[in-house]
Amino acid sequence: MVRAVGFSNNEFNPSKPGRLCRGRERWIEPWFVEDGPEPIHRLVVSGAAFEDDSARDALRGVDHAGLDMVTVVAGLYPRKEFLAFVEDGHPADIPEDAEHVELYDSYRAGGREAVVGVRWVQRVTGVHNLRVLLESGIGVERIRGFCVIKSDTDIEALLEPLFLLVGMSTRDSPPARFQPLALPEVLEHVDAVLLMHRDKHGHSLGVYTRDALDVEAKLQKLADRKKSMLISFAIPPMLARWDRAIAEAKAAWDPETDGEFPVPESDNPYSWERRRKGRRRKDDTKPDQADDATATDAADGQDELSSESTPETVEAPKKRRRVKKVVEPEVVPEEEPPSQDFDEFDDLFLVAED
Repeated sequence: MVRAVGFSNNEFNPSKPGRLCRGRERWIEPWFVEDGPEPIHRLVVSGAAFEDDSARDALRGVDHAGLDMVTVVAGLYPRKEFLAFVEDGHPADIPEDAEHVELYDSYRAGGREAVVGVRWVQRVTGVHNLRVLLESGIGVERIRGFCVIKSDTDIEALLEPLFLLVGMSTRDSPPARFQPLALPEVLEHVDAVLLMHRDKHGHSLGVYTRDALDVEAKLQKLADRKKSMLISFAIPPMLARWDRAIAEAKAAWDPETDGEFPVPESDNPYSWERRRKGRRRKDDTKPDQADDATATDAADGQDELSSESTPETVEAPKKRRRVKKVVEPEVVPEEEPPSQDFDEFDDLFLVAED
């Protein structure tokens, strides 16, 4: 299996967050704002393991790249102090060092079932403490994320924007766990917000900051340590296609300086460009033949198109245009007034004179 670390680093508009993960997670619906906040920056780190450049069997998530969430968090922010925050937690998972613990009733199954939920925060420093927190019964799924704080950060003032960020989360399908419009307010108190986002087979890490981060060298060091390759994405990896990213990385690869490309070619090669949706142009040589293999751009990357099949399609049949027959109304001739026979009156006058 080939292991790879994928990342994207671009601007993020909190008032128009767009999609989050492919049917695995979504944003809490933002409220309406006339003048939205200034864009912030988002770094998303995920990973995958696959056999070849088709990435048909790709397992997606940070763990599948040979890394774990603690390694990525500590690698991006070494020797920093974090504030872990939890929403919809279980009362049995509250650690001893947790602060500002709050219990509340959480309703499930359309409001018929009420369960006890808990929210809390905890200061964490050091890789060991991060690992203890994430690998305990709490796990990555229960912890919503981390804030990169300083020694003089006012935790009391940070609780309100944190509640705005995760307090209205739902466990619907897919769950909505974060309010994007709360991120700028949280960033007024901290240096960065690290959110645990879902990927297809694991989790990815979203890092939200005021200013753009230059982290490619740090990620390359983490990837080299686990003998993984680093791949750059134009959009977050949990939304993008790994086969396309692999093809773009191969096009920019220099075998003379970088060596052999580490991803083997598929036994049934194809081009991801053929898998785009839409009607293809008609082949003049075979106007009445359809393509033997239909390629669809499914969300999970299924129904791969073989390059052995020639992409040919037929032109859609022309619709017959119906001409509406206009029926003209029948013209009825007007009846002429009855003609008066003046000869009869003349006869009457003649008789009267006689």
